[in-house]
Amino acid sequence: MFYVMKRISQKLQALLVIGILFFASSCEQDYFYEVPPPKVAQQSTTLIATHVTTAPNTFSSSFWKTADYLKVSATNMNVQQLFGDGLLNMTGTYSGITSFNNGTAPDLTLKAAYDSSNLYILAEWTDDDVDASHSTWLWNGPVDPRKADPTAGWTSQRNCDKIAFAFDIANSTSPAGNFSNVGCAASCHNNGTKYTMHPQSGKTDIWNWTVARSNPMGYSEDYVADADSFYTDAGTPVFSRNSAGATDRSGPAYEWDGTSQNITLPNGGSAILDPAYYIKNKTPFTGSIERGDSLYHSVAPPGDCTYCHGEKGEGGSAAGINYLSQNKKSRAALISGMDNVPDMVTYWAPLSAADKNDLVAYLRALSGVPGYTLNTPTGSSADVVTLSNITPINLVNSYLPSTNKHTKYQILIIRKLKTNNSDDIQFDLSASKQYKFGVALMDNDGVNHIGSAIETLTFK
Repeated sequence: MFYVMKRISQKLQALLVIGILFFASSCEQDYFYEVPPPKVAQQSTTLIATHVTTAPNTFSSSFWKTADYLKVSATNMNVQQLFGDGLLNMTGTYSGITSFNNGTAPDLTLKAAYDSSNLYILAEWTDDDVDASHSTWLWNGPVDPRKADPTAGWTSQRNCDKIAFAFDIANSTSPAGNFSNVGCAASCHNNGTKYTMHPQSGKTDIWNWTVARSNPMGYSEDYVADADSFYTDAGTPVFSRNSAGATDRSGPAYEWDGTSQNITLPNGGSAILDPAYYIKNKTPFTGSIERGDSLYHSVAPPGDCTYCHGEKGEGGSAAGINYLSQNKKSRAALISGMDNVPDMVTYWAPLSAADKNDLVAYLRALSGVPGYTLNTPTGSSADVVTLSNITPINLVNSYLPSTNKHTKYQILIIRKLKTNNSDDIQFDLSASKQYKFGVALMDNDGVNHIGSAIETLTFK
C-alpha cells in the first residue's frame, strides 16, 4: 500500500513539474506575442494632438518621428487680389495653386502634441526659395506688371513667405456661414470684398508666422479679428512699420545703426539678425534722397556714377551696388569704405560730408531699406512662440538664388493651452476635445493664399 501511494505521489509530482514548465513556457510565449510593434507615423483625418509628458519643443524631439500627421489638401482660398497704392510686386500667390512655388504642390503636413501646459504644432511644407523681405522701401523701383501704380519716388515692394492658423474665439460668422461649418471663411473676406479680413460678428484668433516680421524674433504674429477690424493682440507686437509717414510712399524712418543685432530667443537660444533684411538696432534714416539721386546722375563733376554702376545701381563697367548686401554695412562704414577706394578719388573726394551722406542715402534706397523694424513682443502679443529652420543670420549669403538649397519650411508653434487673454482662443479640454481651425500658406504674398478653410484639432 505504501509503495502504491509512493508511486502515485511520484506521478503527481512529475505531472506538477510538467504543468509548471508548460505554464511557464506558455506565459513566456504569451509575453513574447504581447510586445507591441514599434510606433509608426500614420496619416490621420484630423490633426491629432497626443498627450505627452516630455515636451517635444525641438525639431529633433523623438516624438515627432512617429507622431501621426494630417496631410492638408491645399486649395485656392483667396486669389487675384492686389494690395493698395504704393505696394508693388507683393503678390507671388496671385493665381493660387498654380503660382505658389511655381506650381509645385506644397505637401503641407501638420503634427501636434500637448502636455499639462502647452499645445505644440509642427508644420512642414515645400517651398523652394526663401522670400524674406516685406514692404521694402525702394526709390524709383521696378513696376508691378499687375498694377498701374506709378513708381517714381518711394514705393514699398517685395513680400515674404507665411503660414497662418485661424481658430474661433467667439462664434465668428460671415455671409459664408459660421466658423463651425466653414472654418476661417467665417472670419475673412466677409462679403468677398478686398481687405475685409474680419468677421461680420464674433471673434477669431489668428497666428501668422512670417519670415520677415516674426521669425527672426522667435514668434508668430498674434492677431484678433472681430466685427470692427483685424488688429494685433494687446501688448507690444513683434514688428513695427518702418515708415516716415502715413502712406506706403512715405519712405523709411530708420536704418540699421551698425551695431551687432544680438537677441535672446524665447526658448533661451540666441541669434544675430542679418541687417540686410532685419532692423532692430535702429537709427534715423537721414539725407536728401532727391539730392543723392541728382549727385548720382550728375554729368558735371564729380561725375556720372551710372557709367560704372548702372542707371539704378545694377552694374555697368564696374560692379552693381543695388544689392541687399549693401545693408550689411553701416552708413559710416559705407562712407569710410568709399573714402579709401583709389578709383573713386576723382569723383568722391570733392564731395562735402553732406553730399556723401545724401549719396549714401540714395544708395540705400537703390538696394532697399527693410520695411519693418523688430521688437521683443510683450503681453498677449507674445503668446505664440515659434521655432523655424530659417536662421536670421546671414540670409543674403545663405539664400542667393544661385546657391539656394532650401526646399522645405519647418516651423514649430508652442502656445499655452489657456492664456486667459480675451483676444486668444482657450483650449479648455474639460469643455471640448475638438477645435475647428483653418490654415493658409503664402509664397511672397499676404492677401492671396492657399490652404484649407476648415480642419479639426483633436486632443487625444
